[in-house]
Amino acid sequence: MRPFCSIFYCKPVFDVTSLTRQPAKKQSGGNIVMPNINRRTLMLTGLAGGLAACATPLAETGPGGQPIVTTNAGKVQGLTENGVKVFKGIPYGASTAGPGRFRAPLPAIPWTGVRETIAYGPPTPQGRPSTAPPLPPRDPKLPPPLINNNPTGAQSEDCLVLNVWTPATDTGKRPVLVWLHGGGFSTGSGSSAWYDGVRMAQKQDVVIVTINHRLNVFGYLYLGDLGGGEWKDAASVGMLDCVLALKWVKDNIAGFGGDPSRVLIYGESGGARKTSSMMAMPPAQGLFHRCVVQSGSQLRLDTPETAMKRTELFLKAVNVGKNDIQKLQTLSLDQMLAAVPGAVRDTGQFRPVVGSPSFPSHPFDPGAPAISAKIPMIVGSNRTEASVFMGGDPAIVNLAEDDLVKRVSQLVPAGESAETIAMYRRLYPQAKRDEILYMTSTDRGYFLDSTILAGRKADQNAAPVWAYQFYRSTPLEGGRYHTPHASEIPFVFDTLSKATSIGGEPTANAQNLADRMSGAWANFAANGDPNGGKTPTWPKYNSSTRPTMMWDETPAGPRVENDPRSEQRKRMLGYGSQQYAAVETGPG
Repeated sequence: MRPFCSIFYCKPVFDVTSLTRQPAKKQSGGNIVMPNINRRTLMLTGLAGGLAACATPLAETGPGGQPIVTTNAGKVQGLTENGVKVFKGIPYGASTAGPGRFRAPLPAIPWTGVRETIAYGPPTPQGRPSTAPPLPPRDPKLPPPLINNNPTGAQSEDCLVLNVWTPATDTGKRPVLVWLHGGGFSTGSGSSAWYDGVRMAQKQDVVIVTINHRLNVFGYLYLGDLGGGEWKDAASVGMLDCVLALKWVKDNIAGFGGDPSRVLIYGESGGARKTSSMMAMPPAQGLFHRCVVQSGSQLRLDTPETAMKRTELFLKAVNVGKNDIQKLQTLSLDQMLAAVPGAVRDTGQFRPVVGSPSFPSHPFDPGAPAISAKIPMIVGSNRTEASVFMGGDPAIVNLAEDDLVKRVSQLVPAGESAETIAMYRRLYPQAKRDEILYMTSTDRGYFLDSTILAGRKADQNAAPVWAYQFYRSTPLEGGRYHTPHASEIPFVFDTLSKATSIGGEPTANAQNLADRMSGAWANFAANGDPNGGKTPTWPKYNSSTRPTMMWDETPAGPRVENDPRSEQRKRMLGYGSQQYAAVETGPG
């Protein structure tokens, strides 16, 4: 296995363009190549010694006053948007194609000149192969989806890129928030408009980073039982990509006005699962200092047995023998993607596997991981997460009683469906059948797992944890979606105007909630405590009283409740987390 390491590439701490009147030349790929400066010129200026030191570079500007920052692989030029310096598509790792497939990532190959970083880079290959027949047109009677994790544009295995938003490329030492996108471990990218960091960077004086990394079969194919040591960590390379991105942050973020000693990792859904998994990941330790888990608490990973079944199905589909797995590195993207649906249909999505070098143990089972004991955490979920997955189905909107019983029977143990439905009707007498189904599915999965994770972290008694519930109901379609999965994201990023497909048109009350939530997240990144500013007093979580921040845009504003939805929590806890099943059920 190739070593997982950094390249310490030193750049001069001065602007070589000031030493010559020769014009710069534009190169293909967006690089601006500076004219050659000979050694004699450098020595005459007394600056040659700067080449020997890796120091924080002075701020530079390019054409039109656009910002230039020196990274350990070369200079990057961004753009300015509403006063915020924006850099998109910065390479943090080398291409993962060919011999890099299923191997730990390597740092980006250094470049000369100035690289333009003004457009998002490609996401990892995902979705349908290009050779697949087109999907039938969407039924116009169906409402549009609230979220879409399918990136547009070209996909590539040369996908290890990140994006940075910063108020200034100075020595400000601002808190840094590194976002891990959702889409399970299968789809998505860091380029969604919902994740645009301009407003939060500007208003909260923080640095925002989003990343692309390997997903699905490219990031999590289990080969540990087939290829020996060389392939032992193949099922973790997508997570190792995230680690490499954090190493890049540690080495370079000071040049973007950030503080490498105050790095927060956070994510929603699959991004939250990656975030909570990183708490148990030895290679990631020391690279982040706070953690926020939004609607995706990873308690357990796949077992080698389940992962091996998935691998066997995939190998059969691509006609590669168990003793010839090197051939996998020569397959086309279409061949790889075409084999994914059949491999995951009965075994669950490709995801990290316990027992590998990167994951010697489950993240939060039986307790919180010791290696991240000192890292504070925020954990939470939304009131009706499941509505985003089910609410577009007309059959759900007009759910019959027998269908409700049937669907709830798939979520709780046999014989418990009637009693479970009766509980919700007693607690929420105005709830319709579709809302009861949303709440049951949400409480059985997202809500239960978030309380388990928060409790185990609190019981560790080494660093504080804060719990929340997001209760803001979207006004879309008369409010029938209630509080769907992912609807808190634009409030955390303060991107309400870019997320009207899930949150509706922004209102003054909604903006007030966004100010409070984004402020709390920024406080947490800065101080390891979300309290301060517009945030109401938010007590630390404990397993006794379970104080929880209820984020809502009611006139009373956010409030704290002790053990909210206590009866639902206790009932679902009796059933146990779905993550303990041989193949995890439920969305996410």
